[in-house]
Amino acid sequence: MTGGPGWGVRYTSTVPPDERAPTPRNLYSFSRVKTYHQCPLRYRYRYLKGLKEAFRSIESVMGTVVHGVLEWLYGEREGRGAPSLEATMEALAERWSAGLGDDVAVVRDGDRAEDHHLAAREMLERFHRGAFSRDRSTTLALEQRLSRRLSEEIVFTGFADRVGRTRNGGLFVIDYKTSKKEGDSSEFSEGLQAPLYAACVLERHDDGEALAGYHYLRHDRTSWQKVERGRADELLGRFRQLAEEVAGASEFPARPGVLCAWCGFNAICPSAEVPAGLSGGLERARELSDRTPSLYET
Repeated sequence: MTGGPGWGVRYTSTVPPDERAPTPRNLYSFSRVKTYHQCPLRYRYRYLKGLKEAFRSIESVMGTVVHGVLEWLYGEREGRGAPSLEATMEALAERWSAGLGDDVAVVRDGDRAEDHHLAAREMLERFHRGAFSRDRSTTLALEQRLSRRLSEEIVFTGFADRVGRTRNGGLFVIDYKTSKKEGDSSEFSEGLQAPLYAACVLERHDDGEALAGYHYLRHDRTSWQKVERGRADELLGRFRQLAEEVAGASEFPARPGVLCAWCGFNAICPSAEVPAGLSGGLERARELSDRTPSLYET
């Protein structure tokens, strides 16, 4: 369904999160642009060469699993009724076991995979007893793919965790976060992602505004922003500027820093800086590379 020939918002089914590229050069997600600004070389490896990262961090596994449980939780509520806390914990246990594999790395010394499983349980139990139990909104879509053509060369694309309406009929988009720290107003924190999704959702509805929210599961707190149609145009225009900067890049230098420890290309990056206390990912990457010499081949 579109809001105009080639320029509207399209709603499609969820695609597998591990679907790899090379990503079509004209499709730009928030994550793609953020990756470029964090480290151009990682961007080149992942989005231009289509290389697979050697490992998945335990933090990313936890995030994926928790998001999967939340999608199931709201899907069940809209269909057969709200699942019990016990059923929710069972859903978590099943997804946690399925999400683990040889490519999962515990980056920090002293951490254990079970610690992150426990953190996921605590987050979901808190959410179920609190925000979910209080929530009387209606779900319109879960893990909804959105796309908006911004120019002949740039198409914005992304997945909204949940789109819904409040009891008073207000339209909203919410993004669930498992991070330890809450975000701020900067573009690559709270400034763009959910507001961009809200801007796209407004194309699908007649509303004059939508709320864009981030729910921080560790803190049981939601941060909201209002996105009116005028701001929606500004947001999409700003994203177009950022994407055009990425599209026009001709050099892709490494930008070493603390995130190197969580980068699945750190074993082949000539500039990676990985402290000894954060070497779990690098060690796993080397193990997997020795076992599978073609690991980094396209």
